[in-house]
Amino acid sequence: MKRSRHSPPGTRGGRPKTAGSADLTEGKAPGQGRSATRVAAGILASRITGFLRDVIIAATFGVGPVTDAYAAALKIPNAFRNLLSEGALSASFVPVFSSLMERGETAAARRLAQGVLGGLLLLSLLVVAAVVAAAPWLLGILAPGYDAELSELTTRLVRILFPMSGVMIVGAWCLGILTSHRRFFLPFVAPVVWNLSQIGGLLLGARMGWAPLIVVLTWSTLIGSVLQVAVQLPAVYRLLGTLRPRIDLRFEPTRRVARNAMPVAAGQGIFQLSSLTDVFVASLLAEGALTGIYFAQRIAMVPMALFGASVAVAALPEMSREKGVEALRSHLSTGVRRVAYFILPSVAVLLLLGDLVTSLIYERGAFEAEHVPVVQWGLGAYALGLVATGLTKLFASAFHALQDTRTPVKYAMAGVGTGILIGAATALWMEDRGFGLRAAAGLVFGGSVGAWVNLVLLMRGLRRRGAGGWFRPVRRSLGRMAVGASLAAVAFLAVRSLLGGLLPDGFLGDATLLAAALVAGGVCYAACAGLPTGLRTVGEPPAAERRE
Repeated sequence: MKRSRHSPPGTRGGRPKTAGSADLTEGKAPGQGRSATRVAAGILASRITGFLRDVIIAATFGVGPVTDAYAAALKIPNAFRNLLSEGALSASFVPVFSSLMERGETAAARRLAQGVLGGLLLLSLLVVAAVVAAAPWLLGILAPGYDAELSELTTRLVRILFPMSGVMIVGAWCLGILTSHRRFFLPFVAPVVWNLSQIGGLLLGARMGWAPLIVVLTWSTLIGSVLQVAVQLPAVYRLLGTLRPRIDLRFEPTRRVARNAMPVAAGQGIFQLSSLTDVFVASLLAEGALTGIYFAQRIAMVPMALFGASVAVAALPEMSREKGVEALRSHLSTGVRRVAYFILPSVAVLLLLGDLVTSLIYERGAFEAEHVPVVQWGLGAYALGLVATGLTKLFASAFHALQDTRTPVKYAMAGVGTGILIGAATALWMEDRGFGLRAAAGLVFGGSVGAWVNLVLLMRGLRRRGAGGWFRPVRRSLGRMAVGASLAAVAFLAVRSLLGGLLPDGFLGDATLLAAALVAGGVCYAACAGLPTGLRTVGEPPAAERRE
């Protein structure tokens, strides 16, 4: 569908008349496919630098109590950030902001952006001050298994890191502005600056002899968050013409965003409760359990972020502009096809080649061979829920595009509640049976089960809303992908069986074995599922599938 372009009031020929006015024109819609590609390109760049950061952290600190303290301190501000940032803003702010721009109401869109920014800053200031003051008490509740020394270190790191949550919430506001204007690359490549800050701080601290190094890393993490937001502000200013926040609850669109954000924040709160439950239970397990989850998550979330989140983020503004359930079905069909094409073979890789991937990425310095199975078990548990995790955000976005933010919350509560109960019970059972650090995988397993519960409920909910016809146009494609992933798994096992005993131990042997397995499996998968160039844009499935 060809869309009109709107110039802001007081412009001629699309150019602002004054330096203070802004260009809120959306530009030509790139389509969901190209938008998702730009998101994925930005995420890929950030993940590459993130891997380099994690390699340095693993080599410096290994798997142990110090890294547990950092992982716990990072989860606590991330919980508050995630509560109000990507999920709540994407679901509440982006649809309203996009619809205002679509109608050409650019002054109202600008006012809405200012009002949302002002509310976020005020709330962040209050929460950050409260948490920094109450950090010791908070750690006593969240990590009861930590001894006094580890609790003191974690408290110190939390007080340094928690202001990062407020900074990153502003970053999520920037993301909402930029993606609503179809500027997808910048907000997703900006975390590169965050990663480089941590890498630079850790290397400089080691060279200069600063101690303790974990505190140096923590300060570098906070500084990186400020830099990550700073690189996005010029682009946002060019679009809005202002960065001035305002408290504007009398403005109806601002109140609507606040109303829509509340149930989403509640749903995000359920997810963050799961994350904080991981800290609670891991503190009762062997030292290093939380670190094992952290390193496994860093690997497992790469395919989800590249191929799950990127599709959902690109689809939400487009779905928000559509009218009617029929258009949503088209977006869902296209999104599912794109997500599944890359996620299904990723599951096979994590399940069957996770030890090789872990060894190649992390095994050096303080990260020893005995730590590899800890991360490998976590990867296997993440793999079991990877498809559900990748698709949940897409299906929840369909509800958000309809400005229904409450229904996904109900489903999230059921899924996350299930995951918490199963995860905690499994981890503690594994600890009692002598699994050691591998017991942490039980927490991840519970989360995977919960993700499937959430996805099934979302699908049923959309079917009741009349958007359940998304499966028929892509059923053959999904079948070919499933068969292709199974063949790839067989190829992985065959290559490991044939070459595993012939190659030398160590980095070179593992790299050769992994490369050979990936090539063999990739050929099998592509032969059955086809090449990614066959993935069409929104509403344009392959001709064969349109005739089904």
